[in-house]
Amino acid sequence: MKKAKVKIPAKINLNLDVIGTSGGYHDIYSLVCSVSVYDEIVARKREDGRITLTEKGLSSECEEKDNNAYKAAAAFIKEYNTTGADIIIVKNIPVGGGLGGSSADIAGTLIALKKLYGVNEDILPLANSLGSDSGYMTIGGAAVISGRGEKVERLEKIPTLYLILLTEKEKCTSKDSYRAYDELGVKRESTTYKSVKAIKENDLKGFYALLKNDLEAGSIKLVPQIKDNIKALNDSGAEVSLMTGSGSCVFGIYKDKKTRNTAYKKLYKTFGKKLIKAETIC
Repeated sequence: MKKAKVKIPAKINLNLDVIGTSGGYHDIYSLVCSVSVYDEIVARKREDGRITLTEKGLSSECEEKDNNAYKAAAAFIKEYNTTGADIIIVKNIPVGGGLGGSSADIAGTLIALKKLYGVNEDILPLANSLGSDSGYMTIGGAAVISGRGEKVERLEKIPTLYLILLTEKEKCTSKDSYRAYDELGVKRESTTYKSVKAIKENDLKGFYALLKNDLEAGSIKLVPQIKDNIKALNDSGAEVSLMTGSGSCVFGIYKDKKTRNTAYKKLYKTFGKKLIKAETIC
């Protein structure tokens, strides 16, 4: 095989509980789900040991060797003693929004190289070493992730949720978001497993009521527009709206596709290309 191609979906955090700290990191429970926004990764063999990286579409806004996809390729080549690769990423997932854009490129690069070089070993440990939720991104679907995000508990298929994602140009890093969370000092009851139980029982009203993101208040202090964006989605008819990950992207869940599409048309007049229509693929 001279070329391998994979598509990796974005993710949203439907629920995110910060439950404590250990080893200098925050521990979480989070219900995550893949959504229908994809990065496409193509890997081609090189025989000279070099790595090249080309991005099309959105930009990761960093130098080649600082890009997590490049780092993933370098780690893979070192771990499995393979030759080099040309990596091409057709990027549709915004980076720095809480949608797993960087982790998707780590996961996609590792999966593509695994296919390219016929490696049979489990790449999950390598993915986890490169990013907290990168291991989950190699699996996708519905899951509860815990620890720093490296522990993955797969869930059965959950109902399709119709979404509008509202991106924001201003970003907030995970480091800054967690620091803001610590400064606020607000502790809330964990609701992740309660929300899992509710959606398994098809209690959508109860499910929506349980959804929260403990990082949201801190990230709003860093990027105040997050609060306004959540309100805009709620005002457009969303059943519930909240931030994903550490932000700054927010999402609204709508009761059906028709309601979502109507809201999208209304919101587009204000937000334009900052909006993304999507569905969960769990």
